[in-house]
Amino acid sequence: MTQTDVNSQEEKGRSASQPTVFGWHTGLFTAADDDAPKSDLAVLFLSPWGLEEMCTRRFYRILAERFAEIGVASLRFDYPGTVNSLDDTSAERGLSGWSEVIGKAAEELKTLSGTRKLVFIGQGIGASLTLMQARSAPSLAAIALLAPVLKGRAYLRELSLFSRLIDDGLGIKPELRDSAPGSIAGLRMPRAVADDIKEVDLNSIETTAAPHVFLAERPGFEADTTFRDRLASAGCQLRAIPFSGYDALVSNPLDQELPEALVDELIGWLKSLPQYQDHRPLPAKKPSPVASVRSEKIRETSVRFGQDERLYGVLCEPADGSIGVTAVILTTAYDHAAGWARSSVAIARELAKVGVSSLRFDSAGVGDSPPVEARRKQVLYDEAQIADVGTARDYVDSLGLGDRTLLIGRCSGAYVAFRSVLADRRWDSCVIVNPVAFRWRFKGLPRTLKAYMRNALDLETVRRLWTGDVDLGAVTKNISMRLVDRMANRLSFVFAPAKPITQLTKQVHRDFQALASRGTPLSIIYTEGDEGQEMFRINFGDAGEKLSAYPNVQLHLFPDADHNLTPLPAREKMIALVKQQALSLGNRSERHIASAVA
Repeated sequence: MTQTDVNSQEEKGRSASQPTVFGWHTGLFTAADDDAPKSDLAVLFLSPWGLEEMCTRRFYRILAERFAEIGVASLRFDYPGTVNSLDDTSAERGLSGWSEVIGKAAEELKTLSGTRKLVFIGQGIGASLTLMQARSAPSLAAIALLAPVLKGRAYLRELSLFSRLIDDGLGIKPELRDSAPGSIAGLRMPRAVADDIKEVDLNSIETTAAPHVFLAERPGFEADTTFRDRLASAGCQLRAIPFSGYDALVSNPLDQELPEALVDELIGWLKSLPQYQDHRPLPAKKPSPVASVRSEKIRETSVRFGQDERLYGVLCEPADGSIGVTAVILTTAYDHAAGWARSSVAIARELAKVGVSSLRFDSAGVGDSPPVEARRKQVLYDEAQIADVGTARDYVDSLGLGDRTLLIGRCSGAYVAFRSVLADRRWDSCVIVNPVAFRWRFKGLPRTLKAYMRNALDLETVRRLWTGDVDLGAVTKNISMRLVDRMANRLSFVFAPAKPITQLTKQVHRDFQALASRGTPLSIIYTEGDEGQEMFRINFGDAGEKLSAYPNVQLHLFPDADHNLTPLPAREKMIALVKQQALSLGNRSERHIASAVA
């Protein structure tokens, strides 16, 4: 199957997976398709850690959907102290706390699917947990290990190195970097978990049951080859393949590529298992209609909404009563609803503590929300996402939470937030972080002319054009705009008013005037030196002096941070500003009500 085939499979118009609750934990259950042959197998996904988890979120969803097509149900969930999990206390017990939740998730999967045999599929540290868990899971039929962590100490050293490379690339000052073991890209691994990972050594684990094992080896890793030979000599029924495309999957969530060959191999392997042919599943339990968990001050509910329930999100509400303000938190086109460094989770929970409800959700094609047919695969700076924001607003209104609303976005999410507030008068306030632009002339994220010309001569580009992986229409439009800009810049100052960028600035000011006329508060946050400030200065002057025409707008400059607000102090400062704006929105409404009564 080519990448184009994978994408066409992804565009079938599915609903988001069904949220479920087991104990204090939530998961996403994907039932076998109604028209698929019923199998006595179900798959439990075990996630990797950190940036690798962010990169595999969409990959796991697509695998779950492809498995459903062959009659295999599955369950995805988050470990304690990670992603959207509300349970941080279990993480204090290290890997034993994670293993306990894996066991509970396995029982939930069997109950929901009606199957008697499970397959565990894990990547990275999730693959290590898969093998470790196999010793105490009698209903386990097979395991799939995707680039497993073989030695924990070596893995933590690799994470430390990768973390430094990321921080270097983001330009984060040394004194602001998190050097705790296992920390990466603003995500701090629970200390007890890091301590336990140091002791992980898969080569020391006895394989007694000789299970069916699928192994995806990282190309060029001698340790993986040695581990494969050990599994084979232990009598495992082994299928081993190279993990082609591993680096392209996990290195950068912005422009990752799915490992299509691995998807096909996993499906073929599942269908070859003896239990796959057993079509005698037990009666299945229906998931609870409300998938809620709560702590002392917060209640979180995993939800599906929109047409055909195609969007997935998390509703976070104060347990002790609301002040009548609700925030909607947008993703970018590459980080899922938890946000970069769990920033969206932190915003939502801090808002809940002061009485503000929120909805954080994945746009179509991002994270756990399936794509919409006929939309572009790369949804970065795509106007189509405005429709998803409108759908989220409709959902908030249907719950009775839409009285006073705040829209929040970062990077491409900031662009979508700004355009959405302009398009929909129901929004009362907006906070945007590091918007690259306020109007977008390109299709997707453009390259420079030099890069386009260099890639045009690349054989890999030719192959991707042939298979349909490159959006030729977007490339053509972006090159045309680059050429127009180059020619316009050569015009004399006499023709300056006719330049495309001058016309664009006029349009931006009309947009800002529209929000000012409505009295819609808009907070703009830039980290000092961010690339988005280039267009901002063109629109509003080097010091933002032209913003003085819009009293509803506040500009905030954050020092010592990157585009993603990776350092914790920058994220805390941003959260404080969001809380302030949410609380002022509540106070403003109360003043309005009081004056109306008087």
